[in-house]
Amino acid sequence: MPRKTQFKKEDVVTAAFELVREKGLPGLSAPAVAEKMGCSTMPIYSHFKNMQALEDAAIQKAWSLVMQYQSQNYTGDVWVDQAIGWVRFSRDEANLFHSMLNNNNRKLQYQMQVRHWEYLAGLLTDYDGFKDLDDFLSQRVRSAHAKLTHGLAMAPRIGPEKMIVEEDEILFRYLTSATQALLIGYKALPPMDESYKRYVLDRIKNFKDDE
Repeated sequence: MPRKTQFKKEDVVTAAFELVREKGLPGLSAPAVAEKMGCSTMPIYSHFKNMQALEDAAIQKAWSLVMQYQSQNYTGDVWVDQAIGWVRFSRDEANLFHSMLNNNNRKLQYQMQVRHWEYLAGLLTDYDGFKDLDDFLSQRVRSAHAKLTHGLAMAPRIGPEKMIVEEDEILFRYLTSATQALLIGYKALPPMDESYKRYVLDRIKNFKDDE
């Protein structure tokens, strides 16, 4: 096959993305991208002002992939499926997963986390389990669910955690049970004290303003 002489921006992003996928962020460099594309580094800098901008584009592509994982139908329960998708992505795409969480651009990381949170919320618009929850409680439940799921995704792959993460049937059953228990438990809690609720909401607002 003759060497490609003209490269589009997406060609450069794809090459960078595949490098991060294979080697993590330490494997991403202009010479490595150029070698993967079979060219000089000129096409890279004709589309990106620096390597940080290219890293950002590759990370955004990784976030798009994780959202594809989380929108798949694994069990028929969209909220459970979001959890399964996150853990499976951490398992199947370990380098991308850790690069998303440890990239150098903290502002982008926050922006992508917000976009991701809102995307998942859109998938839950008609979710039966949330129909009798007000917005504040649904946010609390979702936050607890995300922390539980992320904890499993980040757990060392040893002992019971290795078995849960690596065997789909066990993973599906575990997250189905944990998700249902979490929702039932939060619904049974007494209402949060209004003064503390205002404190929490103010803290969240201040955090967003700082970002």
